[in-house]
Amino acid sequence: MQTNYSPEQGTRGYKEDTRLVPWWSVLLAVCAFVGWQAITFRILVPLDPHPKPTALVLFWSIFIGVFFAFYMLMIGYVNRDAKRRGMSPTFWTIIMLFLLASGIGFIVYFLLRQPLVQSCPKCMERIEPDFNFCPRCHCQLNAMCDECHHSVRAGDIYCAHCGNAVETPSLVRAR
Repeated sequence: MQTNYSPEQGTRGYKEDTRLVPWWSVLLAVCAFVGWQAITFRILVPLDPHPKPTALVLFWSIFIGVFFAFYMLMIGYVNRDAKRRGMSPTFWTIIMLFLLASGIGFIVYFLLRQPLVQSCPKCMERIEPDFNFCPRCHCQLNAMCDECHHSVRAGDIYCAHCGNAVETPSLVRAR
């Protein structure tokens, strides 16, 4: 059985996603973590009439600081990813900020986000990932079976829908 997945594809997608986190979001994350540590050890701990064990205070301080830092990184990621997907980055950033207290803003975003917007390599028209042809210039975007006209993956020898032998990718062209 032949697969088209390679380990490099998985890490490449992960690296592309981490590059979406903007510098200002990383700065906000550092400030949120350090700020929470300062609030905890400069304000909350000294004002507590019944001091808690140091290990417990340290654990919760780091845990909550990491939560805030992660959330700041997610705000930046959602802002950039929404723009990449043709959605309103301002709207989704506001949603993330309003749902900060509950921590579910990014879950809502991941459930409702649109698929990635792609462009035709010939005319740069915005196209959906499952398009076989560009609606503007008729450029063939995916290889297709000559018999049933379903799209086939690169490297397939036979069509998965009808079993017909697939042309070599170099011979596939728009009709």
